[in-house]
Amino acid sequence: MQASISSFKTSDNLSLEVQNYLYQEEPEKILLIIHGLGDHAVRYQHVAEYFGKEGYSSAVLTLRGHGKSDGKRGHAPSMEQLVLDVEYFVRQIRCNHIDARLYLYGHSMGGNIILNYLLKDQSSEINAGIVTSPWIKLAFEPPKWKTVVGNIMADIIPTLTQSNGLDVNEISSIPEEVEKYARDPLNHNKISAKMFKVITKGGENILSKADKFHHPIFLAHGSADKVTDAATTQELSARNDLFSWHSYEGNKHEIHNDNAFHQLMEDIGKWLKDK
Repeated sequence: MQASISSFKTSDNLSLEVQNYLYQEEPEKILLIIHGLGDHAVRYQHVAEYFGKEGYSSAVLTLRGHGKSDGKRGHAPSMEQLVLDVEYFVRQIRCNHIDARLYLYGHSMGGNIILNYLLKDQSSEINAGIVTSPWIKLAFEPPKWKTVVGNIMADIIPTLTQSNGLDVNEISSIPEEVEKYARDPLNHNKISAKMFKVITKGGENILSKADKFHHPIFLAHGSADKVTDAATTQELSARNDLFSWHSYEGNKHEIHNDNAFHQLMEDIGKWLKDK
């Protein structure tokens, strides 16, 4: 299905793009999908198409500083702003679909952002959350000097960007998916000093407030992920009975673009049935 494109203005007047996959005129269930660092909404079309066959419509947000949305590549000024962007996204969908059940779905950095959103929003506006390979903690330790310098620069020159150091071979164990990622002109490898600090602190916030979540949340991670830490996600899942833990053996960072794609989609679909 070809997506319809919409956009909305953020509180600081940036235009953020949304890919809409509406399978019914008045959808009853909508997935609100948020991608990871360097990523963009178009790469989730196959996820939207899968769930379209299951009766779900989808709206996929391209975050500020990514894809065709406005903003400096790889930069955001604060977690508060990212959470507010999600709030505006949710509002846009809710205004157009008053009676639909809404489910937030975040991958990697997007998972971090929606978990922080759900910590802030304790309302019943969102029915459940789905989080894959969340960036709560990286799977590797950056050099200490780089972290120290980055924290200083985050306050002095917050928009200063550098390469995120991602080895594209670690996104999937399927060579064709790696090649597609590497050749996608809308992907980027940038991250600002401020963004790195914001997401790192966001991960710490999630862990420290794990008992404060009031929404059911599906947590998934590939066992072979060398980008974000699967053990930390599993540890999080044990801290709240509302979390449902799912591990995918041998899969790398993008489970939705790896060998367990269909298993992941089936598991999410089954889990969502009573949500």
